[in-house]
Amino acid sequence: MARNWLQAYSVLDFIAVGMLLSVIAVSSQKRLESCVRTYVLNSWLLAAFVTVSAFYMGMPHLYIAAALTVLSKCFLIPYFLRKVLRQLRVTHDVEPYISAPLSLLAAFALVVVVFSFVSQGVFVTGVTRNALKIAISIILISLFVMMTRKKAITQVIGLLIMENGLFLAGFSLTYGMPIIAELGVVFDMLMGVIILGLFLTQIKKAFVSVDLDKLTTLKG
Repeated sequence: MARNWLQAYSVLDFIAVGMLLSVIAVSSQKRLESCVRTYVLNSWLLAAFVTVSAFYMGMPHLYIAAALTVLSKCFLIPYFLRKVLRQLRVTHDVEPYISAPLSLLAAFALVVVVFSFVSQGVFVTGVTRNALKIAISIILISLFVMMTRKKAITQVIGLLIMENGLFLAGFSLTYGMPIIAELGVVFDMLMGVIILGLFLTQIKKAFVSVDLDKLTTLKG
């Protein structure tokens, strides 16, 4: 039994590391379509994390959570994101405020800070200790991405990736959230993407641009 749990921890940590690397990749990518694809990859890894946890923990309801994650985060939300990108005609550069190398350096620095901080005995419970550290790193890197990109649509992508990190953190701490909470989160995020897509489309029609620098000049 102990060997099975050790094996489960190794597999879960491996999947969580994959999620972290995908988020770090987003911080250095230059095309919006690539960001969407990386978000899909991150979501597939999240679904795999939940599935493996369900198998080793013997909780069948987690398979439903994994299926909902795949349906919403790997298919429905990316579909609406790509639809918004086509309508806005902003499928090219994300136009970051800082260069890709600096973004990567900042992302790695955040990971180092989180792992150093958590290793001091803070937030040490959860499905696996490393998974929770990685979840916190994902949240911070996503916030960094949202702060350093000019396109408004990247704020949406960053928020979605941050939600994946929050999902991973909550799942790790609670050993599997109740199914009703999972359904609520999925529905809220799906509705949020649809509403934000409509909102950005209207901004594009009214002001011809969704560049944050240009939109700030409209204040006052």
